[in-house]
Amino acid sequence: MHISPKSALYFRPTLVAIALLAIAEPATLNRACAQTAKQAELPVTNNNLNNPQPLNAQFQYGILTATTNTINATLVPITTTSGALIYEDLTIPFSVSEDSAGKIQVVAGTITAVPSPMPETGAFLAGNYVGPGGGTAQLLTLSGPGATSNGATMWSSTTTAGATGCTYPYSSSFYVGPLQDNPLYSRLQTAGITSTAYSYGIEGQQMCSTGNPWFDSGSILGFSQTGDLLTIVSFTYEGEDDQSTPGDQITYMLIQP
Repeated sequence: MHISPKSALYFRPTLVAIALLAIAEPATLNRACAQTAKQAELPVTNNNLNNPQPLNAQFQYGILTATTNTINATLVPITTTSGALIYEDLTIPFSVSEDSAGKIQVVAGTITAVPSPMPETGAFLAGNYVGPGGGTAQLLTLSGPGATSNGATMWSSTTTAGATGCTYPYSSSFYVGPLQDNPLYSRLQTAGITSTAYSYGIEGQQMCSTGNPWFDSGSILGFSQTGDLLTIVSFTYEGEDDQSTPGDQITYMLIQP
């Protein structure tokens, strides 16, 4: 379809305006306090939200994606009149047409909303960690959660500024959720790894030789957390030989959330 410059100028503000109206129609957007979606309904601690108030959808804290003629908003916090939060996945369809004058019209269809599958966090705590001995040689920062599909979450670890390049794992990423939804599931199956005691991921590029063949780049790693202690185990020897049980582990302690 050819759109003249004049039509294009009309199209852009119209599309933006209609999209914003369609999103804002069910609720009044406001700048409320963001909260991590750990369960279906969470008490709101922000004093501005404690008292009964109109319903509002906090799209700024949801995850916005789009496909052709559709805007998807997942994990959108919605404040109820009782001052609690629920989380909804919204689908907003659009139809596009062109009138006889060549003007593009974009019309929002019926918005569908379903309860969000709640992210699984596995008790992991984002923050800065120190390795065995409590010194400055091994420092690690755990970041997350990031929402993925089916309520699973993605976490990542990197070395903290000031850590030695031989900190291990130097970098990693892992997933918290059903084992069969893990992107590494086929590799886990091949290795015979079935334990649900860990959340599984993979080690990134190791910056130097640690002298430990169980923490090389590409190793399957398992993560678990108990209180402030983050335990990382490796199932791969020399980055290639996957095992069904851990071959080595290292434990970090949270020092700064």
